[in-house]
Amino acid sequence: MAEEFDVGKEIVAADARLAINNSNLEMPLDITIRSIALSVAQRHAGDRTVKEGNLYQQLKMDNKLGGPLTTEDVVRAALVFEMYLWGKWSQDIAGKAMEHVLGELDDAITGGAFDGRVEGLQDEPPIRPHGGADE
Repeated sequence: MAEEFDVGKEIVAADARLAINNSNLEMPLDITIRSIALSVAQRHAGDRTVKEGNLYQQLKMDNKLGGPLTTEDVVRAALVFEMYLWGKWSQDIAGKAMEHVLGELDDAITGGAFDGRVEGLQDEPPIRPHGGADE
């Protein structure tokens, strides 16, 4: 019989394994984001290390071991996680897409691409009543 999975218990156990416990501290938003990013980077680096002896020996024999884990690796990962938490990549993608689309739309409007394309709407009022009840 499989043991039931308790998310709350797993979160408490995972927090206990982190280097720092930030749950009871009041910090400004930027420091909180950096603290979370550093904690996630530390956990990520710890999860990437080979802890099982036989696997380590096999990787060593196959000459597939990575370099030693350094604090520079953890700090670099923390910077990447911090940029992700601030939404840097998604903002750039969405912003560039919007600039491109708006630029094409502006070129089309100034080039006269929409002039005379919609026939029969010249005499229509700009505001029409909704299609619900008669007024």
